[in-house]
Amino acid sequence: MESITKPLVSQGQLESISEKHLAAKPVRVQELKDGWFNATFLLTLPEAEFVIKLAPPDDVRVLRYEKDLMAAEVGAMREVKTKTDLPVPDVIAFDRTREEVPSDYFIAACVPGVSVEQAKAGFTPDERAFIDRQIGTYLKSLHTIEGQAFGTFNKPVYSNWTDGFCGLLEDLKRDQQDQQIDLPTGAFESAIPHLGALADVESPVLIHWDLWDPNVFIDPVSKRITGLIDFERALWADPLMEGNFMKPSSDLLDGYENSITQAGGAPSRRALYDLYLSLIMVIESTYRRFTVEHEKMSRDFLDRSIAALNGL
Repeated sequence: MESITKPLVSQGQLESISEKHLAAKPVRVQELKDGWFNATFLLTLPEAEFVIKLAPPDDVRVLRYEKDLMAAEVGAMREVKTKTDLPVPDVIAFDRTREEVPSDYFIAACVPGVSVEQAKAGFTPDERAFIDRQIGTYLKSLHTIEGQAFGTFNKPVYSNWTDGFCGLLEDLKRDQQDQQIDLPTGAFESAIPHLGALADVESPVLIHWDLWDPNVFIDPVSKRITGLIDFERALWADPLMEGNFMKPSSDLLDGYENSITQAGGAPSRRALYDLYLSLIMVIESTYRRFTVEHEKMSRDFLDRSIAALNGL
């Protein structure tokens, strides 16, 4: 995915980084182009492979919730590694010195296998069900990590989830106003009648919030999950906010072992989270200079999200 947030980096700079933190020059460097925000490269060394991820340069304007996302990702990965047995790659180094490149970066062990996104076209229904059950089980484990307050991973400053979610919406509204982005009438206001449902959420837990198929890796033979990646958008929030619960399969819910989508107030909360995500997609299209086709898709999603809330 082409994006202005991805910093330009040379082969020589990557070799210098590798020698600094891995004590060896890579025999091969390959850009991994699937991501939308950071620049990511696979470093192949004689004995092992590593992934280096580089944050956007300082002169690229990002949304308010995206500031210092790399620190959030490293922190979340280390939190998960310490408190669960989830297959999260080890962080080898997190460098903010700007000595080699004008961006923060981190190096992590390479996750074995292939992404579900790459392999899913060949899945049988039973294989897809098996993977979904694993994802549900892993989400359940992730959600055992409780925080002290609600909010972004780096700034959990809200004592209740109503204030926390409203804070996320307010930041996004300021992003929209900064660029004078046109939105449908009442886009933000459509949330107001449903905010009371957020009071049902009592404790902040760590959510991934980006655990789509490209971020889940499996062994191509056994179909067992080998790694979960891209924790940069992690939040201390309501577990129902996970995108996996937007239209969950019965197998994922079986793995989660919880009727999370049926609890009191769940339909309103889920609709609020769809609105928030669709607003981000529309607003970031201007910030990222995404294609007209991508913005249209995002605006269609926003229209459906507003209609869903108004229909509750």
